[in-house]
Amino acid sequence: MNWKRLRGVLGTLLVFAFGVIVGAAMVGAGIWHEVGQIIVQGPDAVVSKVAKRLNDELKLDEDQQRMLAQITTETQIKLRTIQAKNQPQVDSVLRDAADQIRVILSSEQREKFEQIIRRVHVKWRLPEKATKPAPLPSPEAPQ
Repeated sequence: MNWKRLRGVLGTLLVFAFGVIVGAAMVGAGIWHEVGQIIVQGPDAVVSKVAKRLNDELKLDEDQQRMLAQITTETQIKLRTIQAKNQPQVDSVLRDAADQIRVILSSEQREKFEQIIRRVHVKWRLPEKATKPAPLPSPEAPQ
C-alpha cells in the first residue's frame, strides 16, 4: 500500500474516531444534565418523568392519564413526607463528613474546600446547613 493511500485511510479513521468521541461526550453531557436536573428538582421531577414516559410509551387514554396523574400526585406527597422526615439526618451525616474532611486539610486546602462546598451548594441548590461546620462546644459546657 502506498503512503498516500495509507494517509487517506488513517485520516478517515481519525475523523471517524473523533466523531465517535465527540458524539459520546455530547450524549454523556446530555445525560448528566438530565440527571442533574432531576437531582435539583427532587422526587417530584422523578415521578413526573416516569409518568410522562409511561404516558408516551403506553399511549394511555384520558381516563388512564387522569388516574396516573392522581397516583403521581399521591406519590409525590408521600416522597416529600419521607424526604422532610429524613433530611435532618442526611444533613447531619453530610455535616459530619465535611467536618472530618476539614480536620485533615491544611488551612489553604480548607479555604479551597469551602469554595468547593459553596459551588456545590449553588449548583445543586443545597441548604448550607448541610455542610456548615458544626458549632464548637461552648467553654462553659460540661465535658
